[in-house]
Amino acid sequence: MAAGQREYAHAATLLGAADALWTDTGTPITAYGHLIGHHDTCERRTRTGLGDPAFTDAFAQGQALSYDDAIAYARKQRLRPETRPPVTATTPLTRREQQVADLIGQGLSNRDIAASLVISSRTAESHVEHILTKLGYASRAQVAAWVAAQHSATDRRCP
Repeated sequence: MAAGQREYAHAATLLGAADALWTDTGTPITAYGHLIGHHDTCERRTRTGLGDPAFTDAFAQGQALSYDDAIAYARKQRLRPETRPPVTATTPLTRREQQVADLIGQGLSNRDIAASLVISSRTAESHVEHILTKLGYASRAQVAAWVAAQHSATDRRCP
């Protein structure tokens, strides 16, 4: 609806929130066959309306929303204040947890993380749980946004 009303930033943010929900539940959009055409049309229209850089930014903002905040955003209600830990030069994560967080930021599943790091799926799952706890997050999308912010802060510090 937002894309149809030319509220492209709103639409892109909602697409990101939906993507995070599908990732968190482990159910891809393809599981909703009857919605794929509408989804693809909305994404194309929104990308065209915003341009790729703005679409990508809004999409990432949507991915970082909690479930409750995504619902509030969809209903155009005020979001709760930001509770994310500030981005700092140091990280509360161990070196291995940082590696796992970086892979989460790349969109990898626990199984893919396990294969990439040559560890068991259960070990990858345990690392993800520890990361969520240490950062105070409830979703992988929030971790991905944190990783992106960490890399962005690092990029700004390096000449």
